[in-house]
Amino acid sequence: MAPRIGDPRPVPQQPQPTSTRPATPAVTPPAARPAAQPQTAAGNAQAQQQDRFDGPINLIGRAANAVKSVTDTVLGLATKTTNGQRTFGPFNLGSQPRSTVEPLNTRGSRAASVLGTAASVAQLPGAAYTAVRDARNFIQNATAENGIKAAGSGASLVSTAANVAKGAIETGNLIRNFRGIRDAAAQTILQRAPDAARSVVNRVAGEAAQQVLDGASRQVARGAAARVATEGLEAAARAGASAARGAAPHVLAATAGRAASRFVPGLNVAIAAADTAAFGAEVANAFRTGDPNWGKLATGGITALGSIAAATNIPVVSQVGAAVSTVSSLVGSFF
Repeated sequence: MAPRIGDPRPVPQQPQPTSTRPATPAVTPPAARPAAQPQTAAGNAQAQQQDRFDGPINLIGRAANAVKSVTDTVLGLATKTTNGQRTFGPFNLGSQPRSTVEPLNTRGSRAASVLGTAASVAQLPGAAYTAVRDARNFIQNATAENGIKAAGSGASLVSTAANVAKGAIETGNLIRNFRGIRDAAAQTILQRAPDAARSVVNRVAGEAAQQVLDGASRQVARGAAARVATEGLEAAARAGASAARGAAPHVLAATAGRAASRFVPGLNVAIAAADTAAFGAEVANAFRTGDPNWGKLATGGITALGSIAAATNIPVVSQVGAAVSTVSSLVGSFF
């Protein structure tokens, strides 16, 4: 029978192929992509955050090393040569007495010690941040590159922390010795002249203490104290200078006997060892990559050698080593 006009036709039912599904393109693949994209963005954000911190850390480090280059030079000049036992940290070098170097307690050395310690303290947060970050990266991804980087930044943190501790102890000792001797002079001056103005007494006592610390003779110290005293206080000033000379051995011995003071030689060795370890990390990285950064290698080696020399009490060697080590660290930050 021929189909009529109103009968349903089979043709409209065929253009619905089973393989064409309009809803399928929006299923799993698009859902998987957004999950990967946030992780990539988070990784990029973390890298950018690290870069943002690295810039200020480098700037602070360079400024601090520039300050310490000056202060280490001042401290190296404020020394005296004497005979004694040469040492490397707490370890003796040889058995016969030879020429050694000792620091002087001058106005300039006290100021330089304060500024140098403050510069080391300014470097400490950046060194700690870098060491923790690199250690975390190595724990999360234990590759040779991350391990070398973590070892190098960890060694730098140890060196910075040891410098802070050493600077704090030495600065405290310098100030404590000066104040102890000055107070002995001031007490004697006030006993002789109880009506003297406190500002005048402090000025005279300070001059007397500094003369004693500079190694002036009794007559020179008494004369210098009398010259800065006001009229009528000359005799009291001379008596104060004599009291300062008498108190100096006890004050210096008490400071040297403090527990903190005994840590300084060991801290010098710790700084030398840490700087050597940081140089070792640079050498290891050069072998790993096959493309050494000669600037960092050279300055890292000089810094390590300078720290080793600074840990001794050998004249010239010790002073030059300390200054060269800091200058080399400053130069190395530009590579």
